[in-house]
Amino acid sequence: MTSPACYPWWHREYAPLLSSKAATTTLSSGCAVNAQGNIPCNPEAMRAKAEQQLHAFGVNLRLSLETYTLARYMQGEVGSGTLEERVAVGEAAVNRAKLWKLPMGVLSLLLFRQPEGHPNRGWYGPIHGVGTGVETAPYGRWATTSKDPTVLTTLLADLVMSGRSDNFSRHADDQAGPEHWIPRGQTALHNYVRRIASEGRYWVGPLPGVDHWHTFLQWTPSKLQRAALGQAGLDALVARGLDALTLPRQKIEWGDLPICGRPASTFGLIATTVLGVTAGVWAFRRFADPV
Repeated sequence: MTSPACYPWWHREYAPLLSSKAATTTLSSGCAVNAQGNIPCNPEAMRAKAEQQLHAFGVNLRLSLETYTLARYMQGEVGSGTLEERVAVGEAAVNRAKLWKLPMGVLSLLLFRQPEGHPNRGWYGPIHGVGTGVETAPYGRWATTSKDPTVLTTLLADLVMSGRSDNFSRHADDQAGPEHWIPRGQTALHNYVRRIASEGRYWVGPLPGVDHWHTFLQWTPSKLQRAALGQAGLDALVARGLDALTLPRQKIEWGDLPICGRPASTFGLIATTVLGVTAGVWAFRRFADPV
């Protein structure tokens, strides 16, 4: 069982909502994806409708378009995940927007990433083409924004946008779901870790409450940070990522993590046999086949 001290402060505040109607009540937009890969409803009108539903639910929140957009992204990527997974994924989008110095922050990243005149610019929608496999991303989106968020996910998005989540993700600026590649074997998983390292990104984990097989959070060190780490330090980060994604699939015992105050075997990971693995629709976005 995880020690309460292992979780961020906001876990205690939001954990009761996991068993409440906030976790299952969706802020319905009444809009669906069309054949062009867009949700053809005005984002601002969708935001206003969601805010009205929040108020009717009893949540007196001024819902900004940035927070609403982030909530749609969080819901689509890890909407059934833990509080920690959702917050970390939300922080990753905010951090990516900062890394790229985008003029409108998460709006530039998640709603206006395409160039002017692009048919998908300014519309919410999926990242992957329908029926074409997860490796295709024809819409120019950085991530999905196709799902209406729940009340809980929206509250967590507000926590992230306010800055009160306190960098729980350790400056993560990207994420993916490697459980998708388990059926392809060890080579695919390790090739993925090596490939993101070649692009300058490394696993940030372990993080309490975040199953890295579901949500593999990544950090892009700056030139100064890379210099401070040195090649040996960067190699150690790669080795840590390789170890984390070594089959058989591993289950985290949070209380054994070094960050939770007890010594651990390798990252507190306990190997368990993977049986009947089925690729889900978690955070399998952006990147092509890792093999």
